[in-house]
Amino acid sequence: MAVIGLLLVVPACNPFAPALDEVPADQNELLGNPVYVRGFFDRFRAAYQLRDSTLYGQLLSPRFVFTYRDFAANVDRSWTRDVDANTTYRLFKAARSTNLQWTQYLPSSDTLTSDTLATVERSFLLTIEQRDNERYSGSGTARLVLVRKHRTDPWRMRSWYDRSEF
Repeated sequence: MAVIGLLLVVPACNPFAPALDEVPADQNELLGNPVYVRGFFDRFRAAYQLRDSTLYGQLLSPRFVFTYRDFAANVDRSWTRDVDANTTYRLFKAARSTNLQWTQYLPSSDTLTSDTLATVERSFLLTIEQRDNERYSGSGTARLVLVRKHRTDPWRMRSWYDRSEF
C-alpha cells in the first residue's frame, strides 16, 4: 500500500518545473506604467519587443490617427485606429523579431499642456527581422499626441506623425 501511495505522489513532482511565484508580477513594473509619459514609451517598446498587438492596441485612443509622409507623391497619408491595429498585427505576425529603441526626446518635446494632453516627439531606431530572414532597419522620429480623461488614467495615443527613413 505504501509503494502504491509513493508511486501516485512521485509522478506529480517534477524537479525540472519552476516553482510558482508567491507574489504575482505587477504588469506596470514589467512593461511600463502608461500613467506616466515615460511608462507609456516603455509599454510601447514592450509591445514591439514582444510583438503583442493586444498590448499595442491598449495604447491607442479610439480616435487614433497615424500619419506618414509619402515622399514619392510628396503628400501626407493617414489611416485610422482600425487600419493601424490591423497593419501592426500583420507586421508582428510576419516578424521573427522586432527591436524598437527610443533614443532621445527632441527639443521642445514632452510639452505637458495639461494633466490630460501631452505632445511628445522622440527619435527611434527600429529593426524588423521577418520569418524569411529578410531584415529591415530604419530610424526616424515620432511626434505623438497623448490624451487621457483623468490624470490617474493611462496615456493613449490620439495621433502619431511618423517621419521614418525605411
